[in-house]
Amino acid sequence: MDMPADIAKVSSYIESKFGRLDVLVNNAAIALDFNVAGLDVDLDVVRKTFITNVCGPLFLIQSVVPLMKKHGYGRIVNVSSGLGSFSKIGKGRLAYRMSKTALNVMTKSLAEELMGTNILVNAVTPGWVRTRMGGVQAERSVEQGADSIVWLCSLPDGGASGAFFKDREVFPW
Repeated sequence: MDMPADIAKVSSYIESKFGRLDVLVNNAAIALDFNVAGLDVDLDVVRKTFITNVCGPLFLIQSVVPLMKKHGYGRIVNVSSGLGSFSKIGKGRLAYRMSKTALNVMTKSLAEELMGTNILVNAVTPGWVRTRMGGVQAERSVEQGADSIVWLCSLPDGGASGAFFKDREVFPW
């Protein structure tokens, strides 16, 4: 699979079919090291985690921003995790934590690059949500986890950009 080429094909299809793209939500993620100590995490697990959780969102953003710029509008929401916040750093899940921290850095950096374009870039932690990844024991419903994502997708012009949110409130990086 050639991820950048495949993403470019999707972006071209969106442009030819719809003419524009207003919102990108980067929500794909993997967590392969939830039961592995950081000192034991395999380099291949780190690589796979970064390709999915960081490189995929970056390539998507790079592919769709020209289309957003053409129309002077865009909302990019990177679904991160509290585990990627420096305020929540702890042991374990090292590859996943590093990938989400890198996603947060990317969010802040690209928001600065896109300042003045009316393309807002933010990160969000939905919390521990009852999904396939979160499991049935998770404390939050899918609707609760999605609320801030939908809210960020519909921010008005001049809204927040380059921030990290949970429950529609700024969350510490």
